[in-house]
Amino acid sequence: MPQIIEIHDARDIHSAEPVSLRLEDGRIAWIGTPGTLPEGPAPDRRIEADGLWVSPGFCDSHLHLFQGGVTLGQLNLFGISTRDDFAAALASYRVGREASPLLCAISANYEILGPGTRPDRHALDALLPDQPLMVYAVDLHTAWANTAALTAAGLMDRVPEVKNAEIVLGADGKPSGELREGNAMRLVGRLSAHGGRDNAAMAGDEPGEVTEADRAADKAAIAAALAACAGHGITTAVNMDGNLYQAELLSEMERDGALPIRVSLAMRLSPAHDEARIAELIEAATREGSDKLSFGRIKMFLDGVFDTWTAYRTDDYPDRQGFRSEPLFAPERFTALCETADAKGLQIQVHCVGDAAVRTALDGYEAARRANGLRDSRHRVEHIDMLHPDDLARFAALDVVASMQPVHPPGSSGLPLEPTVSIMGRGRWQDTFPWKTLQDAGATLAFGTDWPTAPLSPFNAIHSALARQPWAEDLPDQRLPFEAVIDAYTKGGAHALFAEGTRGALQPGMAADIVLLEGDPRALLGRTDACRARLTICDGAIVHEAAA
Repeated sequence: MPQIIEIHDARDIHSAEPVSLRLEDGRIAWIGTPGTLPEGPAPDRRIEADGLWVSPGFCDSHLHLFQGGVTLGQLNLFGISTRDDFAAALASYRVGREASPLLCAISANYEILGPGTRPDRHALDALLPDQPLMVYAVDLHTAWANTAALTAAGLMDRVPEVKNAEIVLGADGKPSGELREGNAMRLVGRLSAHGGRDNAAMAGDEPGEVTEADRAADKAAIAAALAACAGHGITTAVNMDGNLYQAELLSEMERDGALPIRVSLAMRLSPAHDEARIAELIEAATREGSDKLSFGRIKMFLDGVFDTWTAYRTDDYPDRQGFRSEPLFAPERFTALCETADAKGLQIQVHCVGDAAVRTALDGYEAARRANGLRDSRHRVEHIDMLHPDDLARFAALDVVASMQPVHPPGSSGLPLEPTVSIMGRGRWQDTFPWKTLQDAGATLAFGTDWPTAPLSPFNAIHSALARQPWAEDLPDQRLPFEAVIDAYTKGGAHALFAEGTRGALQPGMAADIVLLEGDPRALLGRTDACRARLTICDGAIVHEAAA
């Protein structure tokens, strides 16, 4: 329940000036110079900030709550870059889990077993021969399974056809262990403790028969994800993967008062869905929301990632002449879906890694505007790993939000440069991850993490944004000033959700979504642990408080 809370002698994250605040009825009732707080009702809680920094609550504009919550119990390989370290981490994690039907690891770099290598089932068999194991790549677009996992899934006997995905075969005609994209990974992932229901949500599909125990376990995973968000000062989570099942779970949690922070859920449309399923998901996206749980959005994928040569680009891959990949949706179908969703008043957001995918998305948004007329749509493009210069001005012209993740450039947040930068090609490096270029061109930036493909911590992401270095001396510097990075994590996220009137700023009348930070946030330029969330308030209620 919202309380009357007074915060005395904090430091404003933008101005660095001392401020005090009074929060009432879930809103900022007053903010001003310490010592000038007007008289009012006695507060339920008086907080002596003693120089802690105060910021609007962070909005993670791109994450995956269900899958993120599930991965909290999986082996995290973030930062591991040698076979020996991988083997040691796996051995430690396996203790007490020897009977698990599937061990899962996340955040593996493509060259985790050594430079120039790529995992396969034989390499994983050497680490764990007798128990099913699946290792998800850092981008969650590829996984590698050992022979035991492939056998348990029935893939060693028969390799089925999968749409918009690939079960990579070795020279012997058997699965190599590499599974590309969700429809392939789900064939093994369904062996996990959550039965692959988190992966079904990622694909916009329904999980099938679910027991009450399953529902309770899935709610617990989502609750763990929400608690983790609150622990990092995140007061709004923009959930990228939605199906009817996850919408039900979140609605029940909201009803039961179990949403500590705000959640916005998109419905995920897949190229594999027929017209009836598309219509069902679009209709579900139009459902009425609330301050804590909102809908109003659909999500689509137009391509994959560079590391699997599935990013759709305007020029040839350097090592594959004549090959540019292709869009997951036929452009005509994608445009028709944009027109239909836009006519329903929905916001559209599309995963676009390659520059041809970005162009296709912008074309679809422009077609929707022509078909339905001009409105405040704020459609979004997610990721934008590569942008063709000819499409730069279209973001501002079409009022399209650039939803980007500072943790994604190779060389940032523990990611190695290879193999990604070579697959992109030296001639295109200047067109990659163009945060500053887009902002200078008038686009609105909304930052997030894409958790669990990267750590959830906004402080890690802010560090990545501030400390990013060009891959070569002749490349543009895409870093943003500190204040602009904070805006992309607060005000930009609120704007992308049509919530700029109530969130994203420290002003009277705004929602009491606030985080107190211990440590100097400006020192995040030098290290990721320069500050942390000491206290998180959402809708006027304290949802996280760390020990001093």
